[in-house]
Amino acid sequence: MAQKKSDTSITDTAANRFLKESGDRATLWCEKVTGLHLLKTKTGGSWRYRYTDPTGKRKTATVGRYPSMKPQQAAEKAMAWRNDDVDVLAEKDRKKAKAIADKQRAEHRTMQAYLDGPYTRYQDRRRAGEATLAILKSNFENLLDRDMASLTRADIQAWQSEKEKKGRAHSTLKRAYGALRTMLRQAIVDGVLDDNPLEHVSLEKPLDDERSKELREKREATRRLLKPEELKAFHAGLNVFAEEIRQGRRNSRKHGKPHLQDLDNVAFPHWFIPFAKLSLYTGLRPGDLYSLTWSNELNPTFGRLTKTPEKTRHHGEDKAARVEMDLPPEALEVVKAWWTQNGKPESGLVFPSPVTDRRMDKNAHDKPWRRVKKLAGLPNDLTLYALRHHFISSLVAAGVPLFAVAKLAGHKSVTMIENHYGHLCPDAAKDILRKYGASVSGVREAV
Repeated sequence: MAQKKSDTSITDTAANRFLKESGDRATLWCEKVTGLHLLKTKTGGSWRYRYTDPTGKRKTATVGRYPSMKPQQAAEKAMAWRNDDVDVLAEKDRKKAKAIADKQRAEHRTMQAYLDGPYTRYQDRRRAGEATLAILKSNFENLLDRDMASLTRADIQAWQSEKEKKGRAHSTLKRAYGALRTMLRQAIVDGVLDDNPLEHVSLEKPLDDERSKELREKREATRRLLKPEELKAFHAGLNVFAEEIRQGRRNSRKHGKPHLQDLDNVAFPHWFIPFAKLSLYTGLRPGDLYSLTWSNELNPTFGRLTKTPEKTRHHGEDKAARVEMDLPPEALEVVKAWWTQNGKPESGLVFPSPVTDRRMDKNAHDKPWRRVKKLAGLPNDLTLYALRHHFISSLVAAGVPLFAVAKLAGHKSVTMIENHYGHLCPDAAKDILRKYGASVSGVREAV
C-alpha cells in the first residue's frame, strides 16, 4: 500500500534537528501550509498558525505542542482552520466567554442560590411560604450546592435511600419531594431553568414489608419514656456543662479579655441550656424551638405557648396543627429567666444566633448536645428528639386523652399518637378502669 503523502514539509527528523540546533524563539516554517510553523521554546517546540482575521489584522494561534502533536496532525488542524476560514483566537475567546457565562449561570442555578433569592421572594407572598422553604432546606441539604439543571434520577434515588435508612416515613418523603418539584416548576417560570430535570422522575415504591417493619421497630424503640436515672443525668449534665462554660469565661477574662461578659451572674451561660430544658418541658421539636418568637408565640407574662409547627405550617393556618399550652411551672421558670437575661424583648427569636442574631442552623444544637451527653454519661445514640418522645410518652402513660396529647404535641389528629405511642396506653387504661370500677361499686379508692 502506498504511504499517504504528507501535508507538511516539516518531518519529524527536521523538527528534531531544528529544535536541537536552533536558538530560543527560532522559527521553522512549513512550505505547504501557509502560516504553519514550529517555534522553538525553552521547554521544546510549539506549533503555531499565523493568519489574517476578517478585519485584516495579523494573528498567531497555538496549534499544539511538539512532539506530542506530530507534524501531520498539526498540518491537518491548521488546514481545517484555513479551509473553514476560522478566526481561531476570536473563537477561543468566544468559547472562553461562554464557559465563564455558563459557570456563572450554573452558580445562579444552585438550589441554595434560588432558594435564598427568587424562591424566597415568591414564597414571601404565600401563607405557608416559610414552612415550605424550611422543608426544602432541611430535606435536601446535600443538594443545595448543586446546579438544579444537573439533578438526575440517581440523585433522587440516593436521597430517598438515605432518608429511608434514617427511618423517614414514605409519606414524609412524598411531601418533601413534592415541594422540590413545585420549586423546579417555579424556576422555569422565573427563567432560571429551561426545563424540569425531574419532570418524569418519581419516588421508588415504599420499602417491602420486612424492611419497613425493621425500620418501624427501630423508630419505635426511640419513642419511650426516659428512665429516672437518664433524666437525673440529663439535668446533671446541663449543670456541669454550664459550670464548664463559666469556668472557660473566667479564664478568658483573667488572661487578657476582661471585656467579655461575666457569666457567673447570668441564669444560663449558654443558649443550649434553656433550649434543651424547653424541649423536655414542652415537647417542641428542635426546628420549632429555633423559629420560636417572643410574645406572639411564647409569652412570659401570661405563661402561654402558642405555636404552629413548621412541619405542618405549609398546609395553611386553617389546616395546620397548633400547639397551645399553659406552661408548666418548671418551663415558665426557665422562660422568665431566659427572657430577663436577654433584656425582656417584646419580639424576635427566642434563640437567635449569638453571632448573627438571626435564626440558627438546624444542627446548631449537635455540638453542645454531644458535650452534655458525654458529661452526663448518657448514651451516644440518644438524640435531642428523645426529649420530645419522653414528653409525649409521659402524657400517654399518664392517661391523658389522646386528642389532648395530639394537640399538645402539635398533631392535627390522634392517628400518629395511636400508631406510635399506643403501646404505652394499656397500663394507664388498666389503672383508670380500676379506679372507675371502685367508684361505681361504692368502694372508696385510696388516693
